[in-house]
Amino acid sequence: MIDSGARSQLAEAARALVAGRITNDDFERRVPKSTDPAIREIFAKGFWPQYGDLTEHRLVGDDKWVGEKREFAIRCILFLKSNLPYSWPAHSRLETVWHSLTNILTLGISGRSARQHLETIGDPSAWPFRTQSEYLAVVGSPPYLFGLGPNNSFKPKPLRGSA
Repeated sequence: MIDSGARSQLAEAARALVAGRITNDDFERRVPKSTDPAIREIFAKGFWPQYGDLTEHRLVGDDKWVGEKREFAIRCILFLKSNLPYSWPAHSRLETVWHSLTNILTLGISGRSARQHLETIGDPSAWPFRTQSEYLAVVGSPPYLFGLGPNNSFKPKPLRGSA
């Protein structure tokens, strides 16, 4: 089930977090409750592991996300705005803890096996999108740049009733 309202709320909170406008604690308070698996998975596997939560802080200065971290965050935000179904396996918190524990106990063998399994489902480098082509289709019409033409020049939509 796609919860567009909750996805939009999480996308806006994530944008504010990455831009350094809100703290990590503010971000966590803004994560909506939803039955949409994309909300829990993108928060728990996407954003939460990327920042320290022992102290309240903004992602500025040395904590600012750059490079791969920033690109990953942008990919998650684009997915939230895409209205595509989340098609990766979704795990409860208990299952996530169990997988982490077994990964530690097997010295990473369990984690590598799980990753190999995910590679049979889709492209893990495109996560939370299933494939690179899904991601590229959304990048081709970015939700926050509505009205931009193919050469990124602004082309406003005509107003209703205008000639």
